[in-house]
Amino acid sequence: MILVADDDKVMAQLLRTLLEEAGYDVHVEHDGQHAYEHIKKPECKGAILDIRMPGLNGAELLMLMAAEQIKVPVIVVAGFPDFDEEEMKQFPNVKRFFLKPLYPEEVLAAVKEIAPKA
Repeated sequence: MILVADDDKVMAQLLRTLLEEAGYDVHVEHDGQHAYEHIKKPECKGAILDIRMPGLNGAELLMLMAAEQIKVPVIVVAGFPDFDEEEMKQFPNVKRFFLKPLYPEEVLAAVKEIAPKA
C-alpha cells in the first residue's frame, strides 16, 4: 500500500488515480495524525507526504518516523518553498522531494523506485 497524505483533496485524488491506474493499492489521508497511524502499518510500503498539513505537519511526521525508526520510504511534496531538498534529505526516510506543481510521470517514476510492485 502507498500512503498519500495531502490536505489538498484534489491533489490527493489525482495522486490516488495515478497510482491506482499503475496497479498500486493506495490509501489517502488528509492530515498528518491520520497519516501517522497508517504509516506504521506493515502493509505501508511507501508514502507521498505533503509538508503543510493541519495538525501534525509533514516535517513533524518525518521527525516521529525517525524517532520511532519507522523505515517507510517517503516522497515529500511541497507547495511552498518552506524547505528545500537538502533540508528534507536530512530525514533518513526521504528519498525524493518535489515542489508543486507535480508532473505525473516524475511522481510515478519516484514511486516505482521506492516501492516496486512485486
